[in-house]
Amino acid sequence: MKTKKARYQQGNIRKVSRASGFAWEVRFSETVNGERTQQSLYFKSGEYPTQASVKKAIQLQVAQVNTNSERSKVDAKFGVITALYRSEHLPGLRHSTQEKNAYLLKDYIEPRWAGEPIRDVTPLEVLRWLSGLGGLAPSTKGQLRSLLSQCFVVAALHGYVPANDRNPMSLVMVKGTTKRERQPIILTPEQFNTLVAALPNPVNVMALIAGYLGLRCGEFLALHWEDIDWKEKTITIQRNFTHGEISEVKTDSSGALLPLDGELIGILKQYRTTLHGSELVFPSSRTGGYRHGTIILQKTLQPISTKLGLGKVTWHDLRHSCRTWLDARGVPMGLQKDLLRHSDISTTMNRYGRSLQPDMRAAHLSIMGGLVPDAMKI
Repeated sequence: MKTKKARYQQGNIRKVSRASGFAWEVRFSETVNGERTQQSLYFKSGEYPTQASVKKAIQLQVAQVNTNSERSKVDAKFGVITALYRSEHLPGLRHSTQEKNAYLLKDYIEPRWAGEPIRDVTPLEVLRWLSGLGGLAPSTKGQLRSLLSQCFVVAALHGYVPANDRNPMSLVMVKGTTKRERQPIILTPEQFNTLVAALPNPVNVMALIAGYLGLRCGEFLALHWEDIDWKEKTITIQRNFTHGEISEVKTDSSGALLPLDGELIGILKQYRTTLHGSELVFPSSRTGGYRHGTIILQKTLQPISTKLGLGKVTWHDLRHSCRTWLDARGVPMGLQKDLLRHSDISTTMNRYGRSLQPDMRAAHLSIMGGLVPDAMKI
């Protein structure tokens, strides 16, 4: 006896009359306790003026209804997969990654691929699509390729493609993704000193910490006074502030206990007296909450660095400069990796090693002397 295959459902959409005009009715069939039943969803025409807008809205329901369908791989649209990715995978990512991936889905992937059958999202077609996005940087194209790859993982998890098949996006190679699009501005200790001396309070303290400790912008903006152990002369890096949200540090290696120089401790203690009891090291003067690094960068750091003839210095340039100063002092690569809190030493240089606190302190002390402007010395 020939077994009848389950029919893949896209949802039966029709207009139904309402007092205010019409609404959209979407009907699905479901098997509950062995019995076939009808499920209906309704969408207001004011919010969903076209049938296409309704189809986009029901992508997740389509995916859930067809979870056990044998014909999923054959008939499903890629929009079903992006809907599953949004609902199940995206919420588990860091806030900044959520925002970036949601933007890439909305502005690039879904407009091109949501209406295509999964079987038609092939490596060759994706390569042609990426090649046609001439205005995008290679790094962004690489992010699109990576996001498509994640979507195919979701497709395999839900049975839309065979789980033991090779991810088709592994065949998509994007040139130039590892090439740095902007060469960092590396400051000499003298240039850094001049820059810090020209910056207003508290941006000068931010820059001093960023350059001396090699902190990322989100890390120093997220500092609390409780993170500083005045007696032991250490600072704990344990959180990050980016895209308006506080989160854990970037990687496990990013969280660390770092040494503080006595002179920097004196500067921080004096600066703290101006804050009227805030628990944050760099509270907003307007809200008392966390500051946004991009605003400070655009309104203060870069205008002043440009005026000094140093170019448009970024916060991350100060981190790069710190690495260069450590290298110039002969600090071993393994120790540089620990001070900059890289996950992999290849990010710093191709060596491995774990450093002890006394060595880390000595390395930082070796560069501190030339970084503090005379006006900030205690």
